[in-house]
Amino acid sequence: MNPPYSVVIATLHRAGPLQRVLASLAAQTQLPAATIVVDASNDTDTQRLCAQWPGPLSVRWVPAAARSAARQRNQGAELVATPLVCFMDDDIEFPPDTIEKLLAPFADPAVGGVAGRISDLSHPVPRGLLWLYYRSQAGYAHPHYGGRVIGAGINLLPAFAAETDGLIAAEWLNSGLVVYRRELFDREKFPAFDGYSFLEDAHLSYRIGRTHRLYFRGDAPYLHHDQPSSSDRDRRALARKIVQHQRLFARELQGLRGWTLAWKLTLHRLFQSIAVLRSRDPQRWRMVRGFWEA
Repeated sequence: MNPPYSVVIATLHRAGPLQRVLASLAAQTQLPAATIVVDASNDTDTQRLCAQWPGPLSVRWVPAAARSAARQRNQGAELVATPLVCFMDDDIEFPPDTIEKLLAPFADPAVGGVAGRISDLSHPVPRGLLWLYYRSQAGYAHPHYGGRVIGAGINLLPAFAAETDGLIAAEWLNSGLVVYRRELFDREKFPAFDGYSFLEDAHLSYRIGRTHRLYFRGDAPYLHHDQPSSSDRDRRALARKIVQHQRLFARELQGLRGWTLAWKLTLHRLFQSIAVLRSRDPQRWRMVRGFWEA
């Protein structure tokens, strides 16, 4: 039998998508001991949804002390008493056996965290100039660099096409659907980022990964509906925040300083700028400007 777990969901004005999340959770083969929804909304829709939720899934609604995904998750985790804590986004759906698959690896005490796989999202195996770019950022050769943190805070998803469907070792985990040992989470916690918490998942998991193993589970897919958020509206401010948090990650966790930090971050700014300019984002020029203002 897998150890018991509790779920923490940070949300903001997404009662509709959250209903699908709770339905997926209620259908799991192993139900959580507690489900805590930390809500930063300024209406009562989410509160009513949680209060009226039927069946064996007990949902606790908590008003957020701050509008920040990272801080809301920390706030919810303070109420968790089970050995494992599961964080999930408020806009996902997943099959009934998903959580059970994420819990199973914790039979090994060396495992610190396990994340699911976002369906149809993967790090492509790089070729040619792209591989050379990753090689220059990483400082070592690797077939694909999937699941690794390289350069100045560049966190890459697993290259699922080049891996097996089981456990995939990684240097970081995302927070769309992830389980941690609660004692390790309590030791580290999410960084207290305000508002849009870019890289908060990598910041936490990278620190846990210093003492325990981290895995993505390739056979535990989930749908991410990617609902629009207020952080997407000003792409210039979003780009500034991305670079600021990458610089912070590089300094605090990777120990990069001086010229090494400068050239790695500048090279990645150029890489991100080219990628954005090749997209159809109507604010692409504002976003490029933000990259170079940070």
